[in-house]
Amino acid sequence: MKAVQRGAGRSCGFTLIEAMIVLAIVAILAAISYPSYLDFVRKGWRTEARSALVQQMQQQERNYTLSGQYRRYEGGSGEGGAGGKYLVQSGNCEGQDTIDRCIRLTATPRPGLSDPEVGTLWIDSTGDKGCDGTAGGRCWQ
Repeated sequence: MKAVQRGAGRSCGFTLIEAMIVLAIVAILAAISYPSYLDFVRKGWRTEARSALVQQMQQQERNYTLSGQYRRYEGGSGEGGAGGKYLVQSGNCEGQDTIDRCIRLTATPRPGLSDPEVGTLWIDSTGDKGCDGTAGGRCWQ
């Protein structure tokens, strides 16, 4: 019996050139999509920080209604003030000595998180809000 040859001279698999082309295409797609992905993730972080600030400010206003003054606060931006991506702290409003009549809450990214466009978000009891990042228009959007 004679052995049957299949595609004489052809081997199964990929050539090095084909593998390099696929690798180049994947690298280009990753280079385009990764910055968009990071922007999307950072928007989620900002939403968490804004939500924590508004929630804590509501709690501060309730306390002010009952006692006539604000109280110091420090906690995370996660559920119930624990954990989360940001540290929420109370402080004095600009030009104020104490937090008795005016309070400013800030949400600072925890170590390891980077959001240079927004940085630290803040809100105060007079209704002002903002951030200290390079793109101030993205703070509360």
